[in-house]
Amino acid sequence: MRLSALVCLAALTLAGCYDSSFDGPRRDAEPQPATTDIGTLCALFAGTTTPVTGDISVAGRITANDRGGNFYRTLCIEHEGAGMELRVAVERLGNDFPVGCSVTLRLKGLALGRYYGVLQAGTMPAAGSGYATDCIPSKAALDLALVRNGTQLDPIEPPIVRLAELTPARCGTLVRVEGLRYAPEEVAPATWSGYTRFADDAGAELYVYVSPYADFADEEVPVGRRSLTGILQYDDRGKGRFLLKPRDENDCNLP
Repeated sequence: MRLSALVCLAALTLAGCYDSSFDGPRRDAEPQPATTDIGTLCALFAGTTTPVTGDISVAGRITANDRGGNFYRTLCIEHEGAGMELRVAVERLGNDFPVGCSVTLRLKGLALGRYYGVLQAGTMPAAGSGYATDCIPSKAALDLALVRNGTQLDPIEPPIVRLAELTPARCGTLVRVEGLRYAPEEVAPATWSGYTRFADDAGAELYVYVSPYADFADEEVPVGRRSLTGILQYDDRGKGRFLLKPRDENDCNLP
């Protein structure tokens, strides 16, 4: 599996230009088998946004979508402890791709990048863009790339971890962090909107990010010891801190 992935990624990095036509077969009733896995892509990604020209595909389950408003035009996919994001310029992604559904992602014609420690698939970003990838532009293009494998929903159960157990390799995966307490940096309205600081008994920090447009952005931050669930990210732009991005209010209200 690893050797075949290396061969595929060699074709990826030798691309001379980006093909934005999304050429390929339409979505089939029968899912295409994965040629590699998300963990292998994460390990082999060189750090620079790269167009994919080889027939590379991965499979996994949806762990987050746009339903709660905190993941805008984004689907998160996870398989065997490795995760990635798919950026799509389509609304109401959660209707077609609910949490727990199995999917296969065809990467040919897309691009791979990394943003806040998370492997991303999308399109090549425009010159000067601050993003690692841009969004797949339409539902038709999404149908060529992403296949839902049946109707069964089997949500991934997040592993229970402590702050000391977090590593960049977990970025993009769903985790539940225990032993936290709300530790605001300044006196401010205690709502979820923006960045909220939590700490454990040893003083290690975790920042939770909630978009102002999320359905639960204006809810109060609970006090006392908490467990928080979300997609793990890492702010590697000078601050070097872990971030947690919850999907909805249920992720934020675990005792």
